[in-house]
Amino acid sequence: MAQRALHSYFAQFRHKHGTTPRRLRLETGILISALIVVSLGITAQSRKAAIQEAEVAVANMTSLLGDQARLVFETTDVTLRSLAALLEREVIEPDDVGFRTFMRDARDRLEIARALFVIGPDGFIIHDTDYPDTPRVSLADRSYFRALRDDPTLEIFVGRPILSRSVAGWFVPVARRIQSPDEGFAGIVVAAVEPLFVEQAFGGLQLQPGDAIALFHHDATLIASSPPQPDLYGEVPEGLELFRSHVPDAPVGVYQSTNPLSNQPSIVGYERLKDYPLLVAVAHDRSEAMSSWKSSIWILLLLDALVIALIVLLYSILARRQLEQQAYRQQALMQEKLETVGLMTSGVAHDFKNLVSVIHAGVRTLRRQGANENLLAHLEEAIDRGDRLTNELLGFVKDHEINKTAIDPDAQIANLEGLLHHCIAVNVDLQLKLSAKDVQVMASPALFDAAVMNLVINASHAMDNGGRIIISTQVVQLDQHPSFGDGAFVAITVEDTGKGIPAASIETLFSPFVTSKKEHGTGLGLYQTRQFAVDAGGDISVQSEVGQGTRVEIMLPCSSDRNGESDSR
Repeated sequence: MAQRALHSYFAQFRHKHGTTPRRLRLETGILISALIVVSLGITAQSRKAAIQEAEVAVANMTSLLGDQARLVFETTDVTLRSLAALLEREVIEPDDVGFRTFMRDARDRLEIARALFVIGPDGFIIHDTDYPDTPRVSLADRSYFRALRDDPTLEIFVGRPILSRSVAGWFVPVARRIQSPDEGFAGIVVAAVEPLFVEQAFGGLQLQPGDAIALFHHDATLIASSPPQPDLYGEVPEGLELFRSHVPDAPVGVYQSTNPLSNQPSIVGYERLKDYPLLVAVAHDRSEAMSSWKSSIWILLLLDALVIALIVLLYSILARRQLEQQAYRQQALMQEKLETVGLMTSGVAHDFKNLVSVIHAGVRTLRRQGANENLLAHLEEAIDRGDRLTNELLGFVKDHEINKTAIDPDAQIANLEGLLHHCIAVNVDLQLKLSAKDVQVMASPALFDAAVMNLVINASHAMDNGGRIIISTQVVQLDQHPSFGDGAFVAITVEDTGKGIPAASIETLFSPFVTSKKEHGTGLGLYQTRQFAVDAGGDISVQSEVGQGTRVEIMLPCSSDRNGESDSR
């Protein structure tokens, strides 16, 4: 196809300009250069979009993990707060069995803490979920103890990873101050959070090779990571650009750098946890993020030879469709005008015929009174001519054919969607919910479109401040219906969220020339819509509530003719 398009292009060029081989090569070179430039531009733009997409994904994951970590430590703090309040409120003897059971239940509910323990004001443990395995050692030198003892305003402390003195292993101390009745220092309650919990939580994310997730203390100490790096826990990793160049400028961010945990070029996202001296970082392997972009580049090479042919084809299709739609709209508008002219002509002819009858009766009266016979003969001749003219007008209106054919309501409405969007206000949302699948109705396509357009336009005019219009279809089975009898019908519903119609106005809604739009309306739209529904063997109904909106439903019988044969009436 591309070869034929290029051959036709150059043939037309030679016909118009008598081109030479040199000029032909120049044209070919210009075309190829243009395609290369476009391809390079697309490649650069798609690469930028791929990076931005990866950065958004990393930022979202970082935010999610930050919320998860924050929730974990908030839950831990709530537990510590309840234990501290109980100790401040009651006098509990050291190593009390009941209180120890209460602490173990709280530890089991947390799931993240290896142990809960209470340190008295002298620095020795007085309550511990590890009892009786707890050694009798002083913890007064621990940073979390000193910080809460020396600073009465500090309520909670989250420390860097430390090595446990009672069991082998690292833990992150989360501690809360206990106040004595005289507002003095009565000790602290501590939760020993293990890095293993963080590893398990992060490891469940099924990271790609080269990806990494880490939880840091605000002083850049590594607390936990996935993949696990236990040798680095409690240490500050070397070459950590995060705390040197980014965290001081913003508490949340995304940047590109080499991941020190995997030594891979990565897209790194980070977030400091509010109210806690912790930071979550996510590193996504940049080569993995760009893999989809790399795999799509070759497609551009294949498309370059087809670009011109595809553009020409697309343009021709769009131009032809636009012409068809324009012709279809004109046909629908013309059909509507003909219906209006027919209605007006019928009314005028009927009234004129009545006037002629009155004049004819007057002539007979004048003849009985002996009036001039010659004058009466001329009057009768004019009356006969007017009567014949009136009959011709009425005959035209009555004999006007309406071509019916089997149409698919869903397809007809779907094809009309573009035109409907142009007919409504920009602040009105149009939605289609079409579910009358594989059924047809016998109707005029033009009048069908005009009826739907009338209802949608009326709905749009009822929403000065914007709103929503829903066009829906469904097949309903009627059983002994008073108007239609039995059978399958298509219900075409137009609902809006407009100002509604007063109950008194609904009675005259379908009368001709009755309008609420003053000089902007003709009063024929809904009349013609009902005439269309009745002529197709159906009817129309309206439900409305002032201030809530309006629902108009057209019922049309399903056609048993599946071959789409036309009918005229």
